[in-house]
Amino acid sequence: MDIASAVSDLTEREENDAKRKIEHFLLGYRSVKPVDESYVRLFPLFQRFADLYTLARLLRSVEELDTSGSPEWAVRLKDKLLSACERIRERYRPVVTLKPIDQSNWYACTQLEVTDEQKAVFPVPAVYWLAESAYCGFTPLAIYHGEQVAGFAVYAVDPDDGSYWIMAYMIDQKFQHGGLGRSGMEELVRFMHEKHGCDKILLGHRPENERASRLYASLGFEEGCRKDGEVIRELRL
Repeated sequence: MDIASAVSDLTEREENDAKRKIEHFLLGYRSVKPVDESYVRLFPLFQRFADLYTLARLLRSVEELDTSGSPEWAVRLKDKLLSACERIRERYRPVVTLKPIDQSNWYACTQLEVTDEQKAVFPVPAVYWLAESAYCGFTPLAIYHGEQVAGFAVYAVDPDDGSYWIMAYMIDQKFQHGGLGRSGMEELVRFMHEKHGCDKILLGHRPENERASRLYASLGFEEGCRKDGEVIRELRL
């Protein structure tokens, strides 16, 4: 753990240069004390632990840092700590890609399912959304994690006012609890903004879907109103 902490700043630099410096560090360390190669292979694991420990301490500091009425340096400090937290999160955030749903992946999308418990708040199967997209002009997208289809999303444009809506968003039960939900939604928002130039995105979810509520709120979707048994949220871009 001590060695991993000592070389942690080197891993954030240019890869080849970082590897060279770590090799020199280990060479010097081994001139004083042996280091088994099996321990070296564990460095990434200890680095992950160190990052998560740092993240927990920073978040605790930020929570206790009330900047209302504070001097400007305190506000800048809070922003700096939040930026450091985001950099740590970014290193471990899973990578997802969005692909159009066509003849090569439509069947895999129909096999996606939420947990039995979640079916109470997401009762409509994926095949329904694919059918509605085909006949109602919606845009369905497959969410990939590596080479596997991990979820799907559907968005549409309201013909009355031209606003953009996320109609459906789902991560398969096998891929949940790994950060894919957040990464997928961030990628979807980026995709819609870059492709269509929209300055706001709306979505709705059932009030009892607390998990979705927390995710959308943390991504900046603000609650606007409640209509037809749904919470309507809006994200300004």
